[in-house]
Amino acid sequence: MIYEHARLTIDPADAGKFEEAVPAGREALLGAPGCREVSFRRSVDQPGVYLLEVGWDDIADHLEVFPTTPQAARLADAIASFWTKEPEVIHFDGEEL
Repeated sequence: MIYEHARLTIDPADAGKFEEAVPAGREALLGAPGCREVSFRRSVDQPGVYLLEVGWDDIADHLEVFPTTPQAARLADAIASFWTKEPEVIHFDGEEL
């Protein structure tokens, strides 16, 4: 398994609306092939910054399969309009050192 970490930046004034949209985003991701777990966390020291962590079976599920799915479109419909810049994404090995 691999973990996608995406730093999401939104206008802090939109935080309430964004957080209301998070369940729809979570549902879209969890319905995607290869997605095993999803969490959203808000920053405690940077208003308008969120961490999206997604557990995927492998990196291809995220980078090759997911973008072509209806779930990707639903995720974008739910939360992408809130972003003030493109998410910063990095992938991590699921195996602990």
